[in-house]
Amino acid sequence: MIRTACAGGGITFGMEDTFSPYVLSGQLVPLLQEYCPPFAGFFLYFPNRRNLAPKLRALIEHVRRRR
Repeated sequence: MIRTACAGGGITFGMEDTFSPYVLSGQLVPLLQEYCPPFAGFFLYFPNRRNLAPKLRALIEHVRRRR
């Protein structure tokens, strides 16, 4: 998507962090910013149980540490 947009192939969309180097270099121009709400981040929903699967528990702990 980024290569196509940089080559003049049209409008694209994605996460701001992904496109920021291209916007800063002038290769891409942001459009419709007033219509885009800020991204609050990802949310992780999981069952509130005592016996979580070890893989799910590891993912939850990883996400909590990265926050």
